[in-house]
Amino acid sequence: MIAALVDFFIHPDYFEDPLKLRKARLFVRSCLLTSLFSNSYIWFSMLYEYDRGVNLMIFNVIGFLALAFLVKTRLPLLLITNTYILVGSIAVLVLTYFSGGIWSAVYPWIISIPVLALLVVNRTYGIAWGIFAFLAMLWFGWLELQGIKLPYEYNQDLKAEWFISVLPGLLLIILIISAVFESVQTGALRVLQKRNEQLAEQKETIADQSRKLERLIDDKDHLIRILAHDLKNPLANITTIANILKEEEDVDEQKKFISMIEKVSGQAQGLVNKVLDMAINEQGGIKLKIEQLNINQVVVEAIDSMLEIAKKKKIEIQYQAKDELVLVNADKTYLLLIFENLLSNAIKFSSPGYDVHVDVTLMNSTVSVRVMDEGQGIRPEEEDLLFERFAKLSSKPTAEESSTGLGLSLVKEYVDQINGKVWYDNQASKGATFVVELPVVN
Repeated sequence: MIAALVDFFIHPDYFEDPLKLRKARLFVRSCLLTSLFSNSYIWFSMLYEYDRGVNLMIFNVIGFLALAFLVKTRLPLLLITNTYILVGSIAVLVLTYFSGGIWSAVYPWIISIPVLALLVVNRTYGIAWGIFAFLAMLWFGWLELQGIKLPYEYNQDLKAEWFISVLPGLLLIILIISAVFESVQTGALRVLQKRNEQLAEQKETIADQSRKLERLIDDKDHLIRILAHDLKNPLANITTIANILKEEEDVDEQKKFISMIEKVSGQAQGLVNKVLDMAINEQGGIKLKIEQLNINQVVVEAIDSMLEIAKKKKIEIQYQAKDELVLVNADKTYLLLIFENLLSNAIKFSSPGYDVHVDVTLMNSTVSVRVMDEGQGIRPEEEDLLFERFAKLSSKPTAEESSTGLGLSLVKEYVDQINGKVWYDNQASKGATFVVELPVVN
């Protein structure tokens, strides 16, 4: 109810600025309290037969109430608050002058002038009014030193009662205004703390959204790189076969090459569909289509897709498998990509005229596929970087082929998805040997 009464005196514009609103509310409360306090001193002045005090206190009651109503106007709050201090100063100085000067019970009230200015206006004006109050006190002291006797207009027979009732009022008014100020400031600090907590929560939410967005962007970039990298081999095969087809005159051979183009195109389309599935998941996760596959057939298919590229460098791919039927649970598209990437690297880093070897070996519960070349090999200090994304090693392609540093990281990602293992065998006597191990179907 009090808050509603205070807000009644405040112009709507103040509600748009929290700082100005707090100042306006504090000032209105001060005006109402000072008016109420002055009202009580009307009766004290009448009791002590101090007619001038009665008139001044009536002036204060009306004046401070009028100042509260001024907050409802567009007058600057700084002007209104300083007028409040001025009205109070006039009342205190006049009462002091006509009740004995420095011997008046009202004299210490001069101290309240800068205190109220500091609380109600601001620090700058608090200092200014402090200087004014200091000079006023010096002036009263100078009058006393000059022997100028100031009048006592109240009943001197009630001098003790006058001091007992007036002096504690100084403490009371400063205490009340200070308590109101503290209450307003505490409320403002609570609001500020709450807003800071909200800002901290919003900041954390924004940071979390930023992290998610960064991950999403990284995932999308990764999908694009996967697509660009793994489409290179089928597109290169199509280009190579198309060039051969242009020079081939035998109809049966033409049909054979056309069939190869259709097959490689189908593989490329399957890869595109897989990558699109990843994008739909929006987390970069691989969506697998697990089925039983004969790993030998997949290896042979991967070798066939690399034959034309190998022929360009006069490289033969030597394939060896003791067991014709070895079943594994895997996604054919990704299993094919694993071996195509390993074969592509073996050819890329081998010099023309050297062979690439592929051995499929069945053990008790696993099957291993070893892809070996006779190229440059891997430096021991670089082995830990092999399966990192975009790792750039000292080994270079022998025919100026492009190398993104993404192939082996994709091999590792695909192998992990089908519960397999892949590693670099550094025990080989020459070249580079990579081993893929998968669990077999019992």
